[in-house]
Amino acid sequence: MLTALNDEGKLISLVNVPKNLAKQKLSSHYYCPVCHEHLILKVGKIRIPHFAHKQFAKCSNSTTEPESPRHLLGKKHLYHHYQRNGFDVYLEYYLPEIQQRPDLLVKKGNHLYAIEYQCSPLPRQRLMERNAGYRKLNILPIWILGTKPYKKRKNKIFELSDFQFSLCTYTSKAGLTLLSYLPEKQTFLQLSKMTSLPSTKLIGLLQEIPLEKKFPPVHDLPFDFQTWLNEKRTWIQYKVYYGNLHNDLFLKEVYTTGHNPFLLPEICGLPLPHAHLIYDSPIVWQFYIYLDCLQEIPIGQKLSLKWVNQRILQRINNGMITIREFPLDFNNQYTWKVPISEYFSLLTSLEYLSKIGEDLFMIEKKVKIPKNTEEALIRENALFRRDILHSLYSNNH
Repeated sequence: MLTALNDEGKLISLVNVPKNLAKQKLSSHYYCPVCHEHLILKVGKIRIPHFAHKQFAKCSNSTTEPESPRHLLGKKHLYHHYQRNGFDVYLEYYLPEIQQRPDLLVKKGNHLYAIEYQCSPLPRQRLMERNAGYRKLNILPIWILGTKPYKKRKNKIFELSDFQFSLCTYTSKAGLTLLSYLPEKQTFLQLSKMTSLPSTKLIGLLQEIPLEKKFPPVHDLPFDFQTWLNEKRTWIQYKVYYGNLHNDLFLKEVYTTGHNPFLLPEICGLPLPHAHLIYDSPIVWQFYIYLDCLQEIPIGQKLSLKWVNQRILQRINNGMITIREFPLDFNNQYTWKVPISEYFSLLTSLEYLSKIGEDLFMIEKKVKIPKNTEEALIRENALFRRDILHSLYSNNH
């Protein structure tokens, strides 16, 4: 903690540390603004000066573990950052109506923001509960990660943990975005324009923004279709070589329906801007769409997107497709139906379908199954070289 009450009931902040702090430690008493229990002022060489509850304190806002040096320093840096940018900033402001205290409460005009600087993983349920509390008071929560915005990185390919995914937001300009702050470098890291690969990885744009600099515009990131194809083929090989037919519902469905994982239609595994809304690889759910909605329907027959969504919902309810939730999508604007709609728009542009109504499509040509791996590679490469696929992706991203 960086704030406390003194003997006179005045709120004391350690953001600007007084020179005589060591003497104050011996002569003054400090109390928690929430529970009013006695606090300990800690002045050491490792952590920045801070207040701490005594062991076994029962305060609703105390933690079982002390705040890390990174968390204390990052919170202090962010406090000054928002002040310099013209915001009214309140450090560790307690909100009694919801019994929560954000790291920073920031006011700009008539808008309030709760800034949470999160340095350790937080259970998704706890994250959603805290968000719900802020939203109840019409406060917009903003979560900033206290570590790098990825678990692993190789060039422009990133891998995120489930917790990191839970802090992602989406905007039309920056796409899927995750923001972090590294106090030791006094630098923001913004990972944006993220697009799910067939594996658990993503392609994204990583920007480093010094604390004193303004955030630059997010420029377009050309989509690397060759990387996508490489990841798609690697994913299928891994599935076949290491998958368990008893536990892997996708492999089981492929084999029991008489298909070969290496000879799936080339339309199974296409990149889409909002594919991240479905946890499973696009190969999985696009194969189910082919199986449930396209395989047996003759040319000229109509089908509605509503009917397709119902078939997908059955797969979801049966545990064959898993939806990824984003707790910071407060308006529930982006659901699993978005990538399904994008997929049908893409199939229409590729002339497998024609759109004849707002929700209605017609089959224009049959989806063919490759006869061998050589034909599969030829058809797949030909599809990914088509200008329509590249332009559609650029326009939607």
